[in-house]
Amino acid sequence: MSTTDWMFLVFFLLALFAVIGIAEVIRRIMNWSSGATRKLVHILVGVLVATTPFVLESMWPMIILGIAFTFIDYFAIRKNLLKVMHGSKRRSYGTVFYPISFIILTATLWENQKFILIVSMLIMALADATAAIVGEHAKKPKILKLDLEQKSLQGSIAMFLTTFFILLLSFLAANQLEFFDFSIASILFISSIVGVVATCAEVLSFNGSDNLSVPLASAFTLYYLLNESTQRGCTFTLGLGIALAIAIVSYRLRFLSGSGSVALVLLGTLVFGVGGWMFSGPILIFFILSSILSKVGKKRKTKLLTVFEKSGTRDAAQVLANGGVAGLMLVFWYFGKNDMFYVAYIAALAAVTADTWATEVGVLAKGNPRSILTFKRVPMGTSGGISLIGTIGALLGSLVLTASGVLFSLNSSPYFFTWPLVVLVLVYGLMASMVDSMLGATVQAQFRCPACNKVTEKHIHCDNTVTKFHSGFRWINNDVVNGLCAVSGVLFVWGYWLIFGR
Repeated sequence: MSTTDWMFLVFFLLALFAVIGIAEVIRRIMNWSSGATRKLVHILVGVLVATTPFVLESMWPMIILGIAFTFIDYFAIRKNLLKVMHGSKRRSYGTVFYPISFIILTATLWENQKFILIVSMLIMALADATAAIVGEHAKKPKILKLDLEQKSLQGSIAMFLTTFFILLLSFLAANQLEFFDFSIASILFISSIVGVVATCAEVLSFNGSDNLSVPLASAFTLYYLLNESTQRGCTFTLGLGIALAIAIVSYRLRFLSGSGSVALVLLGTLVFGVGGWMFSGPILIFFILSSILSKVGKKRKTKLLTVFEKSGTRDAAQVLANGGVAGLMLVFWYFGKNDMFYVAYIAALAAVTADTWATEVGVLAKGNPRSILTFKRVPMGTSGGISLIGTIGALLGSLVLTASGVLFSLNSSPYFFTWPLVVLVLVYGLMASMVDSMLGATVQAQFRCPACNKVTEKHIHCDNTVTKFHSGFRWINNDVVNGLCAVSGVLFVWGYWLIFGR
């Protein structure tokens, strides 16, 4: 780093603390709420950060600053300090996600994609804050039917429009400076698509996670549309349309909740728009067959709703727990251009399919399952319980997904699926479902109902009775376990990859 960069780092630090200090003075003089000043700091810091690519030669001053503020903000939240930045009725980790998103974007985009870096940070700073302000001050807010944090239709519209105009003005300025030469039609098209993706990411946010999801989702969409051909851009748009259609139908059929539908739009746009049929086919098979299977034996499964944390209607957390790791493998495949990431993608889906089918089929067994730890009989629905029919269901699930992965990749050249690899992915999917059962029996949070003394995954039981913590770790729920199941499938494949190569 040059001396000028170090000097700017010191100046930037002083400017940040000046912004925080001024916001605190304004809060006290004007008697503003801590939430209002927090948004002011959010906007000013975001705009300030977005200017850094114009004045710095090296990215390292900002990465160092981002790492420092990640720890400072986390410590401040835990110790209830710097209320001008963190003051809120609820605990939010937005100020921690803020520098993390900037670190990721800076490390990946600084060298060749500074336009995307700047615009993504402006969307986070301005559009996200505008959505919150409009949503909070709407006289008659139209509340969206989601099972996450409360969001309003007015706030979401404000999010889309602000994102759209940030992009529109940024592209027009870039055209004037001769960085780009886009037509008005292209600018309007790109601005609209990114606006939809950013709005979906904001709608799904909770505890300040929009400071991570919004800039990353916006940056990836922008990167893809700016660096791929017009044909691929149209395919991406078609993927968004297909994902939206599937989400609406799934919501109507009660396969997905409101938040689950929005999560599917984001995940589906990535898979259908970027991955093509090679990636779309297997995940569609998982989703359609698993959704149908969840409706089989409905009466018997209804009895277990007092034990299971969630019903068969999947919410955003379930969608992302089952498909998020696979989606990440697709992103790695896109940037890394390595076919083994596709194998890891199939392994992640095989793992969650095996786990899902083990549960959906296993609960249909007449007798009680056995604990994976002791092999003693346990009540139906107990975390970590396994049965012969459930294990057969897991094997079939892994088999179906592995076969779909092979079939949908037949046109790839050179072809990379060998028979040993096919068998290994099949076995790894089954093994991952066993990892899920093991985690469910050991570390997943379990609660006991004071009214009926039953152990359950639920926080509320028996006529709204609050359950008491019984075992495991409080932060590890069924969604976390499902996510770790998918991760284990990927790790099995990577282990094979590192040891034996292709």
